[in-house]
Amino acid sequence: MEETTREKVLASFVNVPWDDYVRARSFLTQQEVDLMRKMQEDSLDFTLAEQDQARDLAAALVKVLEVITNDITAQQFAITRIEDILSGKSDLGPPSAAEVTAPDDLTARAKLFQDGTGAFNDRPFLAIMQRTNQDLYCTRVASLCLARLLVASNMPVDQFISWACEHLQSSRQSSEMRTAVTALTILLRRVDSRNEFRRHGGVGHLTRLLKTQGTGANAQLLYEVTFCLWTLSFCDEVQSDFTMHGAVSVLVEQVTAAPREKVVRVSLATLRNLAEADSEVITTIIACGLMKALRNMRDRQWSDPDIKDDVEAVYTLLNNNYRELSTFDRWVAEVMSRRLKWGSLVHEEKFWRENARCLEDNDFELLKALIGLLKSEDNEVVSVACYDLGEFVRFYPNGRSIVKNLGAKDLVMLKINDEEPEVQRHALQCMSKIMVNHWEFMR
Repeated sequence: MEETTREKVLASFVNVPWDDYVRARSFLTQQEVDLMRKMQEDSLDFTLAEQDQARDLAAALVKVLEVITNDITAQQFAITRIEDILSGKSDLGPPSAAEVTAPDDLTARAKLFQDGTGAFNDRPFLAIMQRTNQDLYCTRVASLCLARLLVASNMPVDQFISWACEHLQSSRQSSEMRTAVTALTILLRRVDSRNEFRRHGGVGHLTRLLKTQGTGANAQLLYEVTFCLWTLSFCDEVQSDFTMHGAVSVLVEQVTAAPREKVVRVSLATLRNLAEADSEVITTIIACGLMKALRNMRDRQWSDPDIKDDVEAVYTLLNNNYRELSTFDRWVAEVMSRRLKWGSLVHEEKFWRENARCLEDNDFELLKALIGLLKSEDNEVVSVACYDLGEFVRFYPNGRSIVKNLGAKDLVMLKINDEEPEVQRHALQCMSKIMVNHWEFMR
């Protein structure tokens, strides 16, 4: 299917039966159609130069979205022109590369769509975004328009965020997911939207996206997802979610893999914010091995000076707080970052014989975190968690009763029927250790 572009949409203006809609008397007035024609003939810039005329044009375009819902060409035209107004795109020169207006400029342009209280009609935008059979071009542009309007207002953001989170969970490379990510890069500039996004599990959704995409994925997508995480890292209430969902280790992987300079820049900036706010994050970053990568990065020539500043800042933070981590320290960092991996020393009997009792501290906080990893979507994490849990049961007095009381037995049972053979195998071994007193004689 041929891609829909802004240029094609604007050229199709002449194909819309505007006069028929005027004659029907229930859609548009002659004045509204004349104003849109004037915009096409004289340019959007000239039409917006007169304030009253600009407000009338904005109202007419929104009206097209609201009343001419069965004409996709008219819908595409109206939503494109609304996005042109909000993003500051000009008919007289080349399109803006960033397509993001300065905050003051956006506020002024958004006022064209607002009433005296600062509210605007969000219904037509949400209706387009929520239609299951909607044209993808309209959905994408409507989400950008609504994000900009919300940034410039105090209107509720919950419906927008619910829509975005639903699409973040779409298939791996779906257009709907890409659309939601791009729209969020705009919306999350509004500070109070970040907590609302957190309440919808936003950090978890974004972290899972980075994990499933991998460092070899589309660089622009990686940048936009990480940009969203960067905006969230400024919010104190949200920072604990980065640890909970294992975002720190994923960000470290992006820095070390260096898929593109802009991805490295925003990943490092996010890690810097998190490390400056929480010393435990520093331990996790050290455990993930970022120090070595930063040493090499300090000597590299970067085109963006912000990267050099962040490299130095994060390196200094890590260096000032550096200590040799024991094997147990590294295991704790893996558990708390939700990135358990197979490693030689941890998976020896000696490790668990010496460290099983360490999991009882703070009302078995580490054990509870380990059990929580059985719900991970990463097969390696689940396999390692099953192994480690079984070893805890072997070497901790009354370990069987404790893990049963904490709900581990039921979670392991579910994994016995997992589609992944490796997960099945380790779940079966773990269950054997939970159920049998002298498991070593059963091997």
